[in-house]
Amino acid sequence: MLFTTAGMHPLIPYLLGDEHPDGSRLVNIQRSLRTGDIDEVGDATHLTFFEMLGHWSLGDYFKREAITWSYRFATEELQLPKDKLAVTIYAGETSRGIGSDEEAAKIWRSLGVERIDQLTDDNWWGPVHATGPCGPTTEIFVWTGNNEPPTDSLPGNDDRWVEIWNNVFMEFNKTTDATYQPLKQKNIDTGVGLERVLMVVNGYESVYQIDLFEPLIAAISPDKSLAHADRDVRVVADHIRAAVFLIADGVEPSNKDRGYVLRRLIRRAVHVAGRLDPFNWPTAVEAVVGAYADEYPHLLERPIAKVFMTEQSKFYQQLERAKRFIAKSLEKSPVANAQEAAALAFLAYQSHALPLELGYELIEHHVRHIDRNAFESSLDALVQAHQEISRAGSEKKFGGHGLILDTGELKATDEAELQKVLRLHTATHILQAALRHILGDHVQQKGSDINPERLRFDFTHSEKLTDNQIRAVEAWANDIVDQDLPMQSVDLPLHEAERTGALHFFNHKYPPIVTVYYLGNDLTTAASKEFCGGPHVARSGEVGRITITKEQSAGAGIRRIKAIVA
Repeated sequence: MLFTTAGMHPLIPYLLGDEHPDGSRLVNIQRSLRTGDIDEVGDATHLTFFEMLGHWSLGDYFKREAITWSYRFATEELQLPKDKLAVTIYAGETSRGIGSDEEAAKIWRSLGVERIDQLTDDNWWGPVHATGPCGPTTEIFVWTGNNEPPTDSLPGNDDRWVEIWNNVFMEFNKTTDATYQPLKQKNIDTGVGLERVLMVVNGYESVYQIDLFEPLIAAISPDKSLAHADRDVRVVADHIRAAVFLIADGVEPSNKDRGYVLRRLIRRAVHVAGRLDPFNWPTAVEAVVGAYADEYPHLLERPIAKVFMTEQSKFYQQLERAKRFIAKSLEKSPVANAQEAAALAFLAYQSHALPLELGYELIEHHVRHIDRNAFESSLDALVQAHQEISRAGSEKKFGGHGLILDTGELKATDEAELQKVLRLHTATHILQAALRHILGDHVQQKGSDINPERLRFDFTHSEKLTDNQIRAVEAWANDIVDQDLPMQSVDLPLHEAERTGALHFFNHKYPPIVTVYYLGNDLTTAASKEFCGGPHVARSGEVGRITITKEQSAGAGIRRIKAIVA
């Protein structure tokens, strides 16, 4: 798991029976982040970041107590009208071998609740991983419609019911053979969404009206009344808030794992914000910090606005280039259907690093009525085909224990050596770019050899390199490493690949389609770009410190360097 999406994650050992140091009854407030419903963000209730209120029984109280206490809290403490409450229970499924939760239904009826819906997957929670603790749930919903709820209206058929409370009866353990065995203790895992509770208690139409969002909404759209109802404002507000907490928790924007989620949130916010009146991004960030710093003082300990603005500025330039590319492409060759639109989005992704999730929105701005489902299906097919081609090429060239490149032979006998070889291979690309930057564009590759200990690189140059030149090459190369640039690739027709300026052997016969590997956010401004079969590390920062250990002649007009990475 990249993030805590629910409070149960750190409690798994105790749900399985380990003794918790704080006892068998716990209460917590868990900041959580979920991106599974990110396309729904902007409606009345969905958020990526939210606070989950929880209470737990580790082999202590069970269904009757949990249901009774949750109902009393909702109706007595929160004073929610009883006639505007509905609940759901687990309907049972033969695939799990577990029947309907009639015990929970009976308890609810004993409390006077008659509006009970039976659902399947929506009322089953866990396991977090392929195996582990899990169980049926019962959920409390509040009616948010203007009129009284119709007699036949239930949470499963009417989205005006908003879920605020979830009691999970954590009583099973899913095993590796997909069977569900009773746990040695029965547990309660309660999750209550703070933002949704504030929404329904105050009678608001959306979570974006609560006081925690108020300063942020005002910072994004200060002159617009009812800004909280604008879907674009909501998306930007949600993503800024989520990004602020991720940065505060130590996540940095990147193209991997948590960093990629953060980057995606910031970039999506930047893209959507382009449709709004310009606003001050640091002020919006400070609005989040101001609303939460009393409860989460660590928000004050990191330069959140600086990290946010650096990523925002970097992506804004990239996004503008992608927008121009799409606009010019559509001018030259308008798309006629979803398949052609997907092909253009994929090309923008390959050539300008446009995030795939933004392709539809940018193209749809120019070409209305593109079927989104057909677009997504076509784009998925293109991505899968590209991955298969890349995988097949890698298997053909790099299968077994030896890795064969056009530039030489890479010997790797195990996974550790393989990783070292990949770092050295990427270092070779960086060094060639560094040599050309320091010595001049006359530098051309004449040979390369890599083993797990060092790289050897031959290149055209008529004079011995001075110590200052060697240090300058090292400094330029290590600056690229320090920038932690993404290593990306694009498959292009040979003539198009040549026009990109990517380095290659001029006397070599290449296939009609070649792969260009480049270091940077887009092909145009890449620090290094070469025809290559791969493989490489994911980012330049993974290469490590590059040190040139030897410089010598390799023939008339050819110099040779050897280098290591550490």
